[in-house]
Amino acid sequence: MKKKKDDFYFKNLNACVEYSHQAAEFLKETISNYDVATIKEKLETMHELEQQADMKRHKMSNALSQAFITPIEREDLIDLSNYLDDITDAVEEVLMQIYMRGITAIRPDVLPMLELLTKCINALGEVLGELKNFKHSKVIEKYIIAVNDLEEQGDALYMENMHRLYQEDDVRTILVWENIYEGLEKCMDTCEHASEIVSIVIMKNS
Repeated sequence: MKKKKDDFYFKNLNACVEYSHQAAEFLKETISNYDVATIKEKLETMHELEQQADMKRHKMSNALSQAFITPIEREDLIDLSNYLDDITDAVEEVLMQIYMRGITAIRPDVLPMLELLTKCINALGEVLGELKNFKHSKVIEKYIIAVNDLEEQGDALYMENMHRLYQEDDVRTILVWENIYEGLEKCMDTCEHASEIVSIVIMKNS
């Protein structure tokens, strides 16, 4: 019975990161094939994904409120659950900004950031896939390093994109796109924060 209860937490986290990955892939597809006429419809689809992810987080919260013993510290499970929710929320926020600000054309340099974001979330998914076996896993540290490396690549892309953006003369363009770049960079930062929680869990139990 205890094993079944423990499995719930790990399965829940894996389901949540899968929603984050789906959201990021949907964002990438939407922006790569951008059609301003369908953006509101796309936003509704994105919100459905965010709501499904939110339901998973609530299930985690409810389970933790009733649990006496958890497979890893309660606070770490809460932090991981919240970070995963933050990732999906931040992905949705990027699409919301595109809709609210009435963007009609996509800057090409956002596409490599979107590609990197999906890779970063996928790498985080590999970390969480190994979390259940973290005491004996021979690859989890490698997966954590992969998340960190991708986040650093994201920082470099963000800096270059912002440098390029600030050469523009149009103030509106700068204000609109700096917000979008910051949103994508925030997504990758949050992936790194989540992987750092797993590193902490490993250290606490080593």
